Amino acid sequence: MPAPAPADPAQWSDQSRQSVKASFCTHYTDRAYRCHACGKAALFTAAEQKMAYEVRKTHIDVQRVLCEACWRERHVVEQKIAACEGQWAGSKQALARDAVFLSAWRALLLEHRRYGARHNIAADNMLRKLLDRAAGAN
Repeated sequence: MPAPAPADPAQWSDQSRQSVKASFCTHYTDRAYRCHACGKAALFTAAEQKMAYEVRKTHIDVQRVLCEACWRERHVVEQKIAACEGQWAGSKQALARDAVFLSAWRALLLEHRRYGARHNIAADNMLRKLLDRAAGAN
């Protein structure tokens, strides 16, 4: 069983150092959780917490909600969404009639929500309207 990792609140972000936890946190211990996306049991290890809070300066109240596999999948989905947004910025007129592109982009937005992302209402509504138009044109 991994040992607790010593905490150094002086290394936390400015905002975290102002929290109540900064006064009494002396070490990190492994934290068990259930993945929000797949439901599998996972562990936020003491070493991972130390890295997150002291090196990456993540706020001390941030907790893991995705297992490693789902976290990686979420980032792949985010990259694909960014690619769609880039394509859209480059050729809106042609892509506005491309039902395959629009459907794939919308599916990515829906999949992104599965991993805990906020619903991008504006993009979803735009894509839905464009898909309705594309279907009406056929």
